[in-house]
Amino acid sequence: MNGWVFMNLIISDLYFLFAIMMYRRLINKELGKILIIMMKNIYIFSILLGFSIAGKAQTNGTPTLSGVFRHITLQSDTFSFQYPQDTVIFRQETHLAFYYTSEEQVVEVRLTPADKAYFAKRTLGLAPSADYDLLDSILFVNDRYFRFRLRFKSISKSDFLQLTLVIGGGERTHYLPLRLFPYTRTTALFYPGNDDLYVGEEKNFELITNNLSNLKLDGVWRKQGNIEYRLTERDGTGYISIIPSATGTQRLRIAFETRKPFLNEWRQVRYSLEEQEFTFVARESRLRFLRIEQREIIREPDNREGVEIQLDNDRLLQIHKTYRIEDREERGGPLVAELYTVRRLSNDRMLCLIRPYLYHRISDGYLFIKDGDQPQFITNINILPEARIARISILREGQKWTTERAVFPGETVEVRLEGEGLGQARFYFEDIEDVSSDTIIRNDKVANYVLKIPVNIRKSTIDIYNQGRRTGSSLTVREYERPRPLDFVYVDYGEGERAANTLNQLILYPNTVRDVVLSFDAAKIDRGEQLYGKQILEIDVRITGSRNELVEMLTVNNVEVCPDETSPRAAFYRSASCNRQGIPLNSRLSRKTHSLDDWSKIELTIRHKRERYSGEGYSQRIEIVRQKLVTFDIDVSFPAGLVIKKIGVDGFPGLGGISLAMLAQFSFYDSEQVKRLKPFKIGAGFLAQNAFNFNPDASDRDLGLVVLGSLYPIRKEAKLNFPLYGGAGYFLNQNKFFFLIGPGIRVNF
Repeated sequence: MNGWVFMNLIISDLYFLFAIMMYRRLINKELGKILIIMMKNIYIFSILLGFSIAGKAQTNGTPTLSGVFRHITLQSDTFSFQYPQDTVIFRQETHLAFYYTSEEQVVEVRLTPADKAYFAKRTLGLAPSADYDLLDSILFVNDRYFRFRLRFKSISKSDFLQLTLVIGGGERTHYLPLRLFPYTRTTALFYPGNDDLYVGEEKNFELITNNLSNLKLDGVWRKQGNIEYRLTERDGTGYISIIPSATGTQRLRIAFETRKPFLNEWRQVRYSLEEQEFTFVARESRLRFLRIEQREIIREPDNREGVEIQLDNDRLLQIHKTYRIEDREERGGPLVAELYTVRRLSNDRMLCLIRPYLYHRISDGYLFIKDGDQPQFITNINILPEARIARISILREGQKWTTERAVFPGETVEVRLEGEGLGQARFYFEDIEDVSSDTIIRNDKVANYVLKIPVNIRKSTIDIYNQGRRTGSSLTVREYERPRPLDFVYVDYGEGERAANTLNQLILYPNTVRDVVLSFDAAKIDRGEQLYGKQILEIDVRITGSRNELVEMLTVNNVEVCPDETSPRAAFYRSASCNRQGIPLNSRLSRKTHSLDDWSKIELTIRHKRERYSGEGYSQRIEIVRQKLVTFDIDVSFPAGLVIKKIGVDGFPGLGGISLAMLAQFSFYDSEQVKRLKPFKIGAGFLAQNAFNFNPDASDRDLGLVVLGSLYPIRKEAKLNFPLYGGAGYFLNQNKFFFLIGPGIRVNF
């Protein structure tokens, strides 16, 4: 708040104090009351004016919701809520409260800017969230307000719900959180009916509610007087389970708890529904019910001694006697367990040993304690199988379930344990973070877990524990061996190291290839949590001559390249077979690269070993050609129709006869193509003028020294050509210099 607003509040306070003093001193107290009312109005007006100016000031600095938007409206099908009128203070922060009737409520959001000019060069966006879906784009409607629609996802299970508005443009991007406070009216009750309850018997009643998702049904047993109860959910239906422990009329007072609150008439947040009272009549069983302290007994086939328990004492129970426990009152029932009484305890209980033989659940009915075939008492407990893992399956994102128990550092996998007795087990995976959600499947037969494997896990085996004891099952930590693009392989043929995956074009190298060296940048393989592990490579070398004849072939197998010490898994890659040095090919070739002729070609094929990567991997083919720029040859041609201009001789001569030229010539290759000659040559040699004129009186025959340039038609490997000559020379007999131009017939040897 700026200084003007602060001073305005101080002045208003002084006015207010002055009015109170006048009220006390004035004889006419009615006038004093009027002054107090006026001062209160001035005080409230000053506060509102101050906050308005403060809001304006914040639009020029760090924006706030109240400074940027005049109104924010959240509208559903039948309700409308506005900011700041419908705000509540929750956890010392301001929230926009809104009422919802569906877990996937659709709402329309309207935001009216306080100053439309503020968005002249700014944009408004909405940050994505897992709590809702944006149904349509954000529109600025009629140059008045922004509008968009949302569909929430499971509002009752979404904590810290908020809309994050993103204001772009200007100097930087601003994020304005609009915290939401969803509330709803939840009802819950059940009908006990007229049925009586029996001591020790569990009875389930269905909950009648308008929003099951908003009720807290944690399945924890709670005791109230002579009644134990718990709230559970099964197959999309809520239940309350009740067990009386004494006869007579029993009352249960319960206030159902909710995940999302409701607001009472004073807009106070409440998570508990109104307390309800239910009355039951509990009757004595035909046989006395003896409660066993432990509700669950694990049947361990190897345990022949039995499990110690504490049983309610009764005068009819005999010490050091073995009783049968069966699941039916009639004779001949199957033996579920044996009960051996050890001694009476001071807490009015009996210490006993129970040896279970069959499985049983409380929901299956009572258990009868018999002396021989005669029922004496009833009881009820869960006799459950010992947690036993028969099968472990692993699911990775985008793949299918696999029974291979290998996991890799840094990955998140879903692990399924299958067996029996898993519902009551408490599994713990050694050194692994369990990131399972509440909706994961777990029952007696199947238990699913979502596990995050640490990148720096130091163990190669992950043991699975159940309540602190090893189960004998485990997961194996395997190092990655994924093919990485060949950007970590470098090739040096004389021009310095170059990444192999960039050498996609033919390389024409005009110098002697002294050696071809392959090197590896191990720091590129593993970076952060992107792990690839050891890279197993094969390198094929094929050398051909200038006429494409095979000179030598070589294959370098099983080149292992391991990530260096910067990898979080470096300690697990250490191996004597890891290649940490470069590979010079001349150390493996019998025909060295520096001895290759012109236009010889070195072909390298670098690829991942397919057998190690199930047919996957990368491959790079590199071709290096020993280039020649200039060639020298002896050329014999028969120029005809030459025009020879002698220096110092007047006139322009006519066409000459057939001459003979023998030249030492230089030819030039195209630097961008293989063995492609340019269409011109330069040479020097002898020219026999009119060599085929055998008339003894011929006066134009002579032998000259010449420097000639020739232009040839572009024809590959042609033995006969018709070039065009041009140049200068010196006739030996006539002692004259001359220039010449004209066609000829060329024979190439």
